[in-house]
Amino acid sequence: MQLYLMRHGEAGFDASVDSQRTLTDLGQREVMHMGAKLAQELSQCDLVLVSPYVRAQQSWICLQSVLPEEVQVETLDELVPNADPALSHDVIMAYADTHGAERVLAVAHMPLLAYLVREFVPGIEPPLFATAAVASVTSDPGAELKWLKSPTMPVLL
Repeated sequence: MQLYLMRHGEAGFDASVDSQRTLTDLGQREVMHMGAKLAQELSQCDLVLVSPYVRAQQSWICLQSVLPEEVQVETLDELVPNADPALSHDVIMAYADTHGAERVLAVAHMPLLAYLVREFVPGIEPPLFATAAVASVTSDPGAELKWLKSPTMPVLL
């Protein structure tokens, strides 16, 4: 399986609870930039798994144009920031298996994403994800972190 782990774009702090924080304008641009940068890879995804938090849902919406129209999308409580990484790993694998997915995009949060990389690639140091960063992880044969890309774009004020 090919797994793409993406952190949501930059979010504001104007919500009363963490789950309701929304993307800033910059956060939307970051996600759209990464979508354009990774369009070839993401266009082959057959399953998208998304945290229920608003900023992750908004990030997924920003990516829709580069993903296939028929892509299957699931919202999972196991992708919230402080979810148990081992459980999240198992849920991702179960959904991929159930949907027969070979390429999966998961849109979630730090610190979960860092620990998920370690769950999929045992022994690796958990990497830091900038906002809208995407990691490419393969699980079979042989688990490896292929790359971790962050948006490198000029800040438009």
